[in-house]
Parts: sequence; C-alpha cells; structure tokens
Amino acid sequence: MRLGDDHLSRNRLSAQLNIDSNTLATRFGVKERFWATNQQSALTLAADALQQAFQQANCEWRDIDLLIYASGTQHQALPYDAAALLHHLSCPVPIASFDINSTCLSFLTALDMAQTALIAGRYQRIAIVSSELASPTTRYQEAEVASLFSDGAAAFIIEASPEGQGLSATNFETHPCGYDYCQIKAGGTGLNPRQNSYEQLLAASQFEMRGRKLFRHAAKLLPTFVERTLNSAGITLDQLDAVIPHQASALALAKLPKLLRIDAEKISNHISWLGNQVSASLPTMLHLQRQQYGKNAAGKKVLLVGTAAGLSLGMGVITL
Repeated sequence: MRLGDDHLSRNRLSAQLNIDSNTLATRFGVKERFWATNQQSALTLAADALQQAFQQANCEWRDIDLLIYASGTQHQALPYDAAALLHHLSCPVPIASFDINSTCLSFLTALDMAQTALIAGRYQRIAIVSSELASPTTRYQEAEVASLFSDGAAAFIIEASPEGQGLSATNFETHPCGYDYCQIKAGGTGLNPRQNSYEQLLAASQFEMRGRKLFRHAAKLLPTFVERTLNSAGITLDQLDAVIPHQASALALAKLPKLLRIDAEKISNHISWLGNQVSASLPTMLHLQRQQYGKNAAGKKVLLVGTAAGLSLGMGVITL
C-alpha cells in the first residue's frame, strides 16, 4: 500500500478546509487524512504500491502475464491507465493490460475477473493495482464530503495454484435507480467542451454525493444481498474471521454491525485515519488485515463487501 505524502492531522485538515476541528471529530469521525502532494500522481502512487507487491512476491515484470488497473478515477481520459502506468514505469517487456472501473468496487471486480481468467488457464500470474487521487475533486465540497477522502494505492499479485481457494460467494448487483447519488460529471463526452464553458467544466469536475440518500438506499439492500449470497454458497457469518467493508463513511461503518448482524470486532474499520480511498480502500484494508494476522493468516475466511456509485453492490469471500 502507498499513501499520499501530505499527512494532515485533524487540526491541519480543519485549517485547510475551514471546518471546526470538533466537528471533524464528533460528526465525521476524522482523526487524520493523507493527500497526495503536488509531486505525486495516481501513477506515482500506483508505481510505488506495485513495486512493493513485486518485492513481497519475489517477482519481476517478466513473471507477469497481465496488468489490471482497477480504479474509479482516471489519470487522463486517453490512453487508458494501465498503459499509462506501464509507460511511467518504462516496463521492459510487452504485457497484456486493461482497466476496470466499477468505482469503489473496482478492485473486487478485478479480483473476480482475474480469478476467472486464471481458472480458464488464460494467465498464470496477474498484477492488480488500484490507485486513487480523490482529494482534488472534493476539497471545495460540503464539510462531510471534503473531509472524507484520502489518496492512496494498493497492489496485489495473484497466481494460479492447485492449493489456492481464492474467491467464493461472489456476487455483484447494480441498481440503476441510484445512479445519480454519486457523480463526477466531467471527464467524458457527456459534457462537450465545445458546448460548455470552462466554469461549467470545472464545476462538473468536482465530486457530488447525496450521502444520506445513498446510505438509506444501500442500507435497505445490503443485508439481504449479503445473506442471500452467503446462503447460496453454504457459508455462515460464524465461519467468517473478518469482514472488510469498503470504507464508505464513518456513519456507514458504525451502522454495519447491526445491518449485517455481526460483531463489530470482526469489522475492519480504519476510516478515522485512512478515510475513503475509493477503489484503493478494499485492497488497503485487505493488506492491513493480512498484516494483523501475520503468520496465522493461512486459512482465514474474509468477506470483502461494499457499495459503489451506480448504485452497485459487491461481495466475495476470500480464503487467505
């Protein structure tokens, strides 16, 4: 994992955003945040996270069959970000690559797609990286949104193995009635630069969230979604060693134990200091959970679960 280098304490964040420090602590559960500096980009964060993954997996580019860049925000519109990262790193060999964007669920979607490709025998070793710079799109929004996000990246190397159990109990659903709850409207062809002013494009480049409405809708859908999927896979909540949710907000994480009927101690919650890192939240939390288990990680069953702009739901149980 790799975090932005600008470490903002709650007091610094309060001054930056002109939000009362007590409000940050009591209403939004903020302790600190990490933003990228002017010298950092999504590509530099991704490169650092990927190099760490290479070192831990003891491999190099010649060992990788496929790179999946799984993120919700783009470095630029064209070319795609996996190609941009390979260019940034001066990758010494040609390699298959593509992007996956299902916003906050991008890493989980990539993990599911990668497992499918490994089972099919198409690839043997796949690198997945998620990298997000959310802070530039939120600094001028309302207090809750402006203080919610951190910048960061995480990467994993996965490979085919006859002993590996991989993902199980996977499921994804999109409920399009919630499409407009979270948006960044600019960056595509929906807003034509020839037909919109600079000021309109600049405003549309900022993140918009109808947080309360999003939470209420997701809270109605998520419990049944998780229960139904676990039941169909023959897995009970008691068999789970940990639940790693997307770090959507302090409110969402506080309500999650009751929603899923699971002990709060089993839920990975780092929202106070890491914030919401969009697609990088799930792999960062998975990395921290593996670190917590240490040598006892093997065989642990962990539920990855979250919601994403769309409105989408996703989950999968991974056996470490």
